[in-house]
Amino acid sequence: MKRQPVSISRYSEPGTIADLATHLERNNVSAIEIKTPDGSLKIVAMAGGQAPAGERPIETNKAPVKAGDILARAPMAGIFTAAHPQRPDRAVQAGQSVVKSEIVAFIAVGPVLVPVIAEKAGTVSEIVTEAGALVGYGSPLLKTET
Repeated sequence: MKRQPVSISRYSEPGTIADLATHLERNNVSAIEIKTPDGSLKIVAMAGGQAPAGERPIETNKAPVKAGDILARAPMAGIFTAAHPQRPDRAVQAGQSVVKSEIVAFIAVGPVLVPVIAEKAGTVSEIVTEAGALVGYGSPLLKTET
């Protein structure tokens, strides 16, 4: 029987990444890297907010972000993109009002763009992450004043 190659898309769903991250934490595993012919994914567990020895954080925030200030988080690990490549003029800006469940940015994973959804309605006070930065699952991306 010939073994079929596994696609990275099998592991790129936000729920799958969250499950993998939970298993890492539960089993004291510091990192996992999955490579397939069409891409790769690396998840690094952050124990107590600190990266494992020898690893550097994926994205460092400018200042600590309180949970109540978070307007949107990364739904998966990838590259933060403020706007869709075909609509660069539609990027969310500081001072802009957004409604709950609105698409406010994207995470790029290879050729796939995953929308970042506003967790609540509010006014964007700061874009915490720079465009093009590598972010981890759940990283704060946009914040609002409470």
